[in-house]
Amino acid sequence: MRKRILHAGILLAVVAVGTDLWSLATPSVNPPSSAGEWRLSGAADCVKSMPLELQAWRGLSRARRVCRAEYTGSPAMWLTLVEMPEQPGASAFDAWQKWRPAQPGKLGFCKGRVFGVVESLQADRATLDRFTVAVEKGLPAGSEGRW
Repeated sequence: MRKRILHAGILLAVVAVGTDLWSLATPSVNPPSSAGEWRLSGAADCVKSMPLELQAWRGLSRARRVCRAEYTGSPAMWLTLVEMPEQPGASAFDAWQKWRPAQPGKLGFCKGRVFGVVESLQADRATLDRFTVAVEKGLPAGSEGRW
């Protein structure tokens, strides 16, 4: 009986380490250089640690990388992309389900392992949605959702 428990524990450890190594080997997702009529206005700010202002967003505790970018266009847009692991309870879909906009002018979405938030105080819902659809086209394939 102890031998089976030991083997099961070893198997679980190998799967956990393999999952982490696989996610580290997966290329990082960067904000697209353009999204419809909007253009990236400069280099995206990408970090591996969660910025203080984003720590209040629920479901992001296991984020692997965060990128923030500004886009020029009419109106200007801000994009935040959060790379999440593909694990139950820590996925982009999970973060998207837990996210709620704190104010008008924000739209959350998920695609594959990426949770994103589009922001612009000057944009209406239709414009935010149009920008979001254009951003999603520039991201790796995956399931989509918008809130």
